[in-house]
Amino acid sequence: MTNRESTGKASSHGGAGGLSGAVLAASGPWLLWVGVFIIALALLGGSSRADPIQNAILRPIAALLLIPALYRLRAADLANFRAMIVLGSVMLGWMILQLVPLPPTLWQSLPGRESIARLDQLAGIEGVWRPLSLAPFRGLDAALGMVVPVAALLLALSARLKAQAILLAITAMGLINAAFGILQVIGGPKSPFYLFALTSRGAPAGIFANENHSAVFSSIVLLVIARLAISGPAGNLPKWVRLSLAPASLFVLLAVLISGSRAGLATTVLALGAGGLMLWFGLRAGETPSSRKGSSAGTDRRFGLALLAGGATAVVAVVAAFLLLDRAPAAGDLLTSKSFEDLRWSLWPVLTEMMRDHWLVGTGFGSFDAVYRSYEPTALLLPLYVNHAHNDWAQLVIEGGLPAATCLLGMLGWVSASIWRIARRTPGSGALVVFWAAWLAIMMAASAVDYPLRTPIFQAVSVWLMLCLAFDSMASKAGANE
Repeated sequence: MTNRESTGKASSHGGAGGLSGAVLAASGPWLLWVGVFIIALALLGGSSRADPIQNAILRPIAALLLIPALYRLRAADLANFRAMIVLGSVMLGWMILQLVPLPPTLWQSLPGRESIARLDQLAGIEGVWRPLSLAPFRGLDAALGMVVPVAALLLALSARLKAQAILLAITAMGLINAAFGILQVIGGPKSPFYLFALTSRGAPAGIFANENHSAVFSSIVLLVIARLAISGPAGNLPKWVRLSLAPASLFVLLAVLISGSRAGLATTVLALGAGGLMLWFGLRAGETPSSRKGSSAGTDRRFGLALLAGGATAVVAVVAAFLLLDRAPAAGDLLTSKSFEDLRWSLWPVLTEMMRDHWLVGTGFGSFDAVYRSYEPTALLLPLYVNHAHNDWAQLVIEGGLPAATCLLGMLGWVSASIWRIARRTPGSGALVVFWAAWLAIMMAASAVDYPLRTPIFQAVSVWLMLCLAFDSMASKAGANE
């Protein structure tokens, strides 16, 4: 099977040509529900905090949208996604289990509870039943927040969305994010386009509260646009959509370049490099007998790839201009010692101590900032408090313990195995493999220095991309059986 064929079979559902065929197998009200969810997610789901008022609006919307999703969902819709559903269910179950009160003898014997047990004894309340979570109200909030990624998964499955539809939705959210970011910079710190009260004012935060999250999301969107672009005619996208992908990527890139996010700039460089490699694989896949004979399909593909090459050249020119004119703030920060004296590195000894104390059962999801205060050294006392570990992998171990770390390793194993299956079974799959490897690398790297997956947008988008990965894996299996 060629790369074009594998891309065209990225979904298990069939469909007609044109944009509607590339989008979904169902129509009518189901598309409306998905659209409502995407709009609510884009405008309300950009904060990693537990207390923004937007959560009180987004979560009920997501919960209500579960009704039509569950009404239309069939067991067959879930059959091909057992691994990710099981791992996600186990994680959610562990989050709930951390909230169950335990007998005093059992709770006091757990690691990291000794000081609280002594305080209980001094207060005469040593017989109180307590849950595993050291901040149960935050744990409950974290568990309730899972309604957003669950709704993202079930809506996509019940609406029979194809991979192309999901990728187009992510691209649309990326363009909205870039537009908000540019308007925020134009309007200054008091711009009305900032969506959250606590946000990166004066910087292009976009639809997020944190400019780092916005920039990293833009790098993911650049990858997605490259994936859509190399799909060519086999992706069932109208020519006007394919022609708009190059300017769309430049627009998203502009929002990253005016940002001061070092993590965003680094992941964008990775995304651009991966996009160039995908283009190279696309050019190689286009060297088929039909393209050399001048067939219409080959001509159309060569035309599309020529546009891609022109777009890539424009991207390089824009990036070079920003760097030469010193208009990319993050580039300068990367070259200064400031990046090596960042608070993130100073936190690591404290995080190591917390992981050593709580690796078994964790402190409870959402409890990091409350527990960190009992570990915070005098040297790190600052006017601004530390609300996250700035290393999501370490924070996952601290809050979720061994069960959460096991679920994470299981999910990473499933993703890696899926990428390997695509590479092994699908001839001409180089571009797809690069796409998925780059996405995984970006998320792993960004989460090692920040916490993008704490935002509902990243949670939902990650679920959608894992669905697309499952579609690609299924397509490779079907191709291997032909």
